[in-house]
Amino acid sequence: MGTYVLAVDFGTSSLKLGLFNENLELKYTAPGRYSYRTYSRKIGWVEQEPKEWWTALKKALKDLMKKYGVRKEEIVSVSVGAHMGLVCVDKNGEPLRPSILFFDQRSVNQCEEIFNKVSEEELNVCGNRVSTVQTATQVMWLKENEPKVYEKTFKFLITPGYMAYLLTGEFSYDWTHASWSLLFDIRKCDWYEKMFDLLKISREKFPEAMVSCKILGYVTSSAAEELGLKQGTPVMVGGSDTPLAALAENVINKNDALITAGSVSSVITCTDVPNFSLTLLNRCHVVPGRWLMQGAMNAHSNVFEWLIRELYLKDGEELSSEIFEKVEGEIQESPVGANNLILLPYFAGERSPIWDPYARGVIFGLSFHHKRGDIMRALYEGTAYAARHNLEFIESLGVKIDSLKIVGGGAKSRIWNQIKADVLGKKIVVGSAADASMIGSAVLAAYGVGWIKDLLKFKLERVDLIVFSPRKDAWNKYTKLFELYKSLYLSLKDKFYALGQI
Repeated sequence: MGTYVLAVDFGTSSLKLGLFNENLELKYTAPGRYSYRTYSRKIGWVEQEPKEWWTALKKALKDLMKKYGVRKEEIVSVSVGAHMGLVCVDKNGEPLRPSILFFDQRSVNQCEEIFNKVSEEELNVCGNRVSTVQTATQVMWLKENEPKVYEKTFKFLITPGYMAYLLTGEFSYDWTHASWSLLFDIRKCDWYEKMFDLLKISREKFPEAMVSCKILGYVTSSAAEELGLKQGTPVMVGGSDTPLAALAENVINKNDALITAGSVSSVITCTDVPNFSLTLLNRCHVVPGRWLMQGAMNAHSNVFEWLIRELYLKDGEELSSEIFEKVEGEIQESPVGANNLILLPYFAGERSPIWDPYARGVIFGLSFHHKRGDIMRALYEGTAYAARHNLEFIESLGVKIDSLKIVGGGAKSRIWNQIKADVLGKKIVVGSAADASMIGSAVLAAYGVGWIKDLLKFKLERVDLIVFSPRKDAWNKYTKLFELYKSLYLSLKDKFYALGQI
């Protein structure tokens, strides 16, 4: 009989789940696609139902254990990684409303309130600027717009904390998410009591903030019965999908860098000194004593999928590998620069470095000459320009980056990877790609049972790396288009705001 750790990764739209052996080799993965719906009841709102996450977990785990004949006694540890969704639960742990996701834009007015209440010095304690991504702004929105939900809320949780609660009956809030809350002292790694007082948010409604690599508790009898796990199996605190991906890709030392290429995207670099710029999102790593500086963008594969639905799919038709190959074939026929099309990928507003919730998507330069393949290539290039915009700022802080690992579903596209290398002027290195966050969860689970002794010394060896190097001619052309990209946004900034007021 073998022994395995169970790694769970709740992505923005679907769940991945795998069993890893003592050598951190992935032995089994859940055989299906385990998705959950995303809702937008109003423009700028992005929500999911927390109970759908639990349903996906039950289905995935039972499918895996049945298909591969895995016994519950063989699973010795569990760790959950997840995207950032705010969950309000009552005293019985029942969700009171849908989860508000991290790129939800509803709390714009609350951001303006905070600007008038909080000094830059106090923001520096938190290590982050005021934005709609912060838990504090979302909780303020709830208090003002859904006061009954706020009053009934016993604890505010984030996705991995909610799932860990269902597994163990213990409440927690991991450091990787707490450091994005605007309620947390990012250097002392504890709740910042003064901010709770300033914003009139109840500190009692938040669980203890905990390091990700700690054992939170043990699988309860009810969770064991529902999931088919063994009662008493240890469960880690867990953390955010992005720091977990960084752990999996050995991004744990100063100047190590990573691009996430999922539904949304980020350019990330690691630091061992908590000195931050508020232009970036800054957070604790899952590894104690390390922090991540993150240029976070709201658009990537989410815009790609939207364009495919609108330009390629017939009613009722689903995205398939055949459709994807067709789209990439047309992108390949379009030249560098997409026949002088520029796409601003701000379909859900934008985070760093412009921090503009009113920004919207733009396709600039259209003519009768253009084909849909040009539009799709312009999207690939536009998301790469957004990454370069963030990388440009990160390097202005004195960070030296020679190459970037890349993870996420978008990392499977060779064309997109080459475009990113050409636009950024850096080597793009593909490692574990779409499975990185799940692998990071496996590393934490292995640490919890002593298979790994030191997270800073542990390193996953990679023998199957694919490297995309920048091409000089392409980089030169992209540099000219990138300057236009930046100036195009600046010329439209006031118009975006005006449009949002109509």
